[in-house]
Amino acid sequence: MVSFSISNRKPKNTESSLTLTESPLPGAFSPSDELLIQSFAKLDKAALGISIGILFGLGVFAATIILIIKGGETVGPSLGLLNQYFIGYSVSLQGSVIGLVYGFISGFIIGWLVAFLRNLFVSIYLHAARLRAGMSSVNNFLDNP
Repeated sequence: MVSFSISNRKPKNTESSLTLTESPLPGAFSPSDELLIQSFAKLDKAALGISIGILFGLGVFAATIILIIKGGETVGPSLGLLNQYFIGYSVSLQGSVIGLVYGFISGFIIGWLVAFLRNLFVSIYLHAARLRAGMSSVNNFLDNP
């Protein structure tokens, strides 16, 4: 297995340099390689969607229940505007359950899209970096025959 690592040895020009090293064991990486692998790891779209969906659903549910408990002459006119987006929602016990479901669905979609777009942009960035590195080595070869 071949991996990149940063050498701490001082070369002739007294700067640390990026060198290609052989890993002693297949699958064994240096700490800096592990950090890079973890930094650019893909996000799980379903996991992020479910977690954001749960947060959004519970947020709408809790806000509705708090307004119901608080009571008053007019209960939650601002939160009641959610029925423009969530069909069947109202500031009531039944509406809190409907808001929980709609909040989960909308949160899942938002979380899934965030993970998808993050994975897409990281992938594009890594492909561009790989292409630049390849072009750099071709230019060095052509400049120094």
